[in-house]
Amino acid sequence: MPRMNILNTVEREAFDSPPMFNGVERKHYFDFPTGLRRLAGNLRTPIHRLGFLLSAGYFKAAKRFFPPHTFHQRDIEYVSRQVELTDLRFDFARYSARIRQFHEITIRRFYGFRVFDPAASHLLLQEIAGMVHSQVKPKVIFWRCVDILIREKIEVPSYTRLTKLILGAINRRSQELAAILARTLREDTRSVLDDLLAQEPVEGQDVPRQN
Repeated sequence: MPRMNILNTVEREAFDSPPMFNGVERKHYFDFPTGLRRLAGNLRTPIHRLGFLLSAGYFKAAKRFFPPHTFHQRDIEYVSRQVELTDLRFDFARYSARIRQFHEITIRRFYGFRVFDPAASHLLLQEIAGMVHSQVKPKVIFWRCVDILIREKIEVPSYTRLTKLILGAINRRSQELAAILARTLREDTRSVLDDLLAQEPVEGQDVPRQN
């Protein structure tokens, strides 16, 4: 069976990329409170401060983190001026995965969020199961999941991870319904259904003679 895509290609790419800000939004999301600026100021290098603040701004907007190669150039230039970087390019090689992980922990804690862990996954699966049972459309389920996670102050995971949970719940529900039918559809019920589905002769049409 082909894998279902809950969002189309454009929607998936948008979801897994940092938000595209206009001028007003950029000013809002990269307007950092004093506490966050202080944390950034304690970092060792300007590149680390830049990566930290960009990640913080994107997290403030989307409640999730994005790989540095997806950071938008206009945002890099805007935040670079705040940390007084003269080189407005972002050297990804100097912003290692280990440093990013440390920064993400700090940012998450600053905004009062927790990581999407097995406990969060269990919580979300319960919500998804209820929506699947009510026959809510997969795309609606997807965006409701995002809303639930933000409400519960849980970091939003990737599209792939969310989709896997939703499609798994849909498949389990399909199997449950198939099992119910297998248990409840008795032989006499099958005969009744067969009779209902049998084609009846149209009035005025000759019935084939039996040999």
